[in-house]
Amino acid sequence: HFDIVTVADENAARLQLERVLGEHSAILGEEGAAGADLAPNNPPALLARLHWTRACKTPYEITLMRAASRIGARGHRAAARAFHAGASEFEIHIAYLAAAGLSESELPYANIIGLDTHGSVLHYTRLERARPESRRSLLIDAGGQYAGYASDITRTYAADTHTDFAALIATMEEMQQILCLDVRAGLSYPELHIEAHRLLGGVLAAHGLVRCSAEAAFAQGITRTFLPHGLGHLLGLQVHDIGGHQSTSEGGRTPPPLEHPYLRLTRTLEPGMVVTIEPGLYFIPMLLDALRATPAGGDVDWARVEAFLPCGGIRIEDDVLCTTDDPHNLTREAFAALE
Repeated sequence: HFDIVTVADENAARLQLERVLGEHSAILGEEGAAGADLAPNNPPALLARLHWTRACKTPYEITLMRAASRIGARGHRAAARAFHAGASEFEIHIAYLAAAGLSESELPYANIIGLDTHGSVLHYTRLERARPESRRSLLIDAGGQYAGYASDITRTYAADTHTDFAALIATMEEMQQILCLDVRAGLSYPELHIEAHRLLGGVLAAHGLVRCSAEAAFAQGITRTFLPHGLGHLLGLQVHDIGGHQSTSEGGRTPPPLEHPYLRLTRTLEPGMVVTIEPGLYFIPMLLDALRATPAGGDVDWARVEAFLPCGGIRIEDDVLCTTDDPHNLTREAFAALE
């Protein structure tokens, strides 16, 4: 339990703190946050317990995150319409803000809006003003924020003339939904990440991007070239919520697997956790060139890969609540509410 005390100025804050501070007290914050005379001590044991516990959301927090999801879904619907109407990246961004009812400073993170090859840049934020002469694809990663809580949503669209890329998006959508349904209490998140790579091997094989089997594409590490980031992360007050690598409530760190160093979450899923599920398939020239120079590169259909290069990449991301039973997909619920 806790009490909230409102103070008017630094002197009043100091008096309150002096009244309650004792042997079993702490000041949390950045240097100078409590005034010149009272330095934050940020006890590691207390911070570890707070960081560990905040991963599991209360019903109140989940209500706020559902509201953030609805805000993000409104923005994404408007962005998709703008893309199909021929808008530039900047114009798509403006359409998103207007529909979401947010200013740029109210976004939980800078919108990632990439047309064509820009979709292969994982954190692309340039927002070109010019409309491309011909458009192939849009990758938009943009969220909403409500009362300090974030949503984190990504969608990928193909232009009407690019049917092969649209088919690839559809298969990735099926894969992503399988992974969302696997968000269950007791499952190690790294296991879910590895499963994403196994499924991606099947996507590569089904669309002729590799000549080997799905299992061989996974075993040789080919999938890591096409999906170079982690499957997802904790979500809450921070977009990449804190404590993803923490081992226990006392602290410690569980690092990601050596082969997957960018995985942001290594904990076992628990009821109340909200995690993102965001598999991708990217055509990144630098990574593809490195793969081409390895023995595994012989199992890649390079002509097929190069045909997709102008489309950049695919990422589909939902925010999923782990429960004691079936998972709740906050993102899909938000989009369904707009129907």
